Parts: sequence; structure tokens; C-alpha cells
Amino acid sequence: MPFDVIVIGHVAIDVNVLPWGVIENALGGAPTYSGLQFAALKQEVGIVSKVGVDFPEKFPPIYSKLGLDTEGIFVAGEHTTTFQNTYNESGDRTQICKHIAPQIIPGDIPNDYLDAKAFYVSPIAKEVTPETLKAIKKKSNLVMFDPQGVLRTIGADGRVEVKPRDLSEFLKYVDVVKLGREEARVLKGDIESSMRSIRDMGPGVVILTKGGEQTMVLSGDKMVKINPLNVEARDMTGAGDVFAATFLTKYVETRDVSTSARFAVAAAGLKIRYKGPTGFPSSQEVLEAVKRLT
Repeated sequence: MPFDVIVIGHVAIDVNVLPWGVIENALGGAPTYSGLQFAALKQEVGIVSKVGVDFPEKFPPIYSKLGLDTEGIFVAGEHTTTFQNTYNESGDRTQICKHIAPQIIPGDIPNDYLDAKAFYVSPIAKEVTPETLKAIKKKSNLVMFDPQGVLRTIGADGRVEVKPRDLSEFLKYVDVVKLGREEARVLKGDIESSMRSIRDMGPGVVILTKGGEQTMVLSGDKMVKINPLNVEARDMTGAGDVFAATFLTKYVETRDVSTSARFAVAAAGLKIRYKGPTGFPSSQEVLEAVKRLT
């Protein structure tokens, strides 16, 4: 039986500095936040990532214990990708990159993963190239892409900035693209026009999430806007990956963009009530929360 979804991107070790405290050495990156959300939604999940030799020293094989297949996780290089994430009370983030693990290449993807129904590709430090997207894309699957790590530049001091870049070589292999609030800042001109320009590069669905603000979803010529769930946010880290996991799970099932986006907004709202990689909602919890969306 093929996997439901494969997550491609670096595992991260995060130090999250929040207005109300610090979370040291938290597991991060898409394999953590989207992977565990996929698992909470009862999906069969595989991970493709590279970590450093420091990773096994700090953590047990936690992913496999939580139901994720780890055949695609390789130890390569000295350090796991490591970030210090500092958030203000508005949820804006400043990042310092301490270490970067080696790049992920098409040959790193296990053959058993290539027949998955869907892929979620979310690089955090330029570890994914267009060649990797080309290698996984088939007519029979869905590929969702978060370009945050492609748009990042990392200075000599480790400071991370998001800057504009031509994404066309990536997006021609993508069905759904999701941008977050940091990426929204580099969109040129009117946001809706920018989203349409991105759509014209290949993806049938373009999503823009902005933390506590409305989520915007463009599918074809139709734009849907969804208000966030009203919750007390304790940690915004990984909210975008939880959104993506829930959207992709529902979209594979229904092919309904609006319904899938509402589920994703609700799931992300439920998750940010918890600090670190905990509190991933079940399908039933998301279903109940959708009723509270306005």
C-alpha cells in the first residue's frame, strides 16, 4: 500500500524565544510539525531529511515511535539545521541560523516513497532544488510546496532575511503553494495580483497565511478569505506546517479547496495554543473547531 504523504525538508533544532519564556532545543522543521500533524490525522507518513551527527546524540528515534516512517532520514555532516526564533507579541519572528545540514537531492528519496499520494515539500534553508520537485511530481499525485526556505538568505552572522526570488523553476512542478506572513512581505504590489502571478507559474491553488489575520486562498479565479480561529496563542512555531498538513490531507480526500482551507485554519488555531511540538489536533477536534470559524 502506498504512503499517504511524504514530507521533504530539514528537521530543525529550534530555540524559541517567546515574550513569555524560552523553549530550548525543541524539534522543529516540517518533518516535525507537519509530520506529527499528518500522524494525528491517521495518515501514513514518510520523511525525507538530513540531520547531523549531533541529532542522535540529543534525541531518540522519536519520529518512528510516533508513527512516522524514517527510511528517508539520513545522518550527514556534523550539525543538524539549527535556528533561534525570536517572536514579539504580534507573532513576528526574527531568526538566527546557527547550523545548516547538507542539501537533499533526488537520490535521497527512497523508492518506496515515490508512489505516495501526496508530497509536502517545505525547505527551511535552501535544502531543496527544482530537480527534487521534478523527481517526485507525477500526474497521479499532489505536490504542496512552501517556499520559505528558498526565499531565505542567511548572512555571515546567521541572520535570516526573506528576499524576492524567481520561483518559476520550482512552481512548474507544484499543485499547491503556501506562503506565510514573512513571504507575503516580499510580494510585489497588490497581494491578490501577486497571488495570481504565482498561480500563472503553475500551481492550481495559491494560499497566503498571515498568522492572526485572514487566510487567503486562490483557486483558479476564485478567491476565498477565512478568518482565524479565536484562541489564545502560546507558540506560533510550526503553525504553517500544521495548516499545510491538514489542508493537504483534506484536499487529497475531497478536492474541495474551500473546505480544506477551513479545516486547515481551524487546525492551525488549535495547535498554537500549545508550546513546541505538542498539541496536534485530531480530525474530530478539527471538525468541531471548524464550526467556530466565522
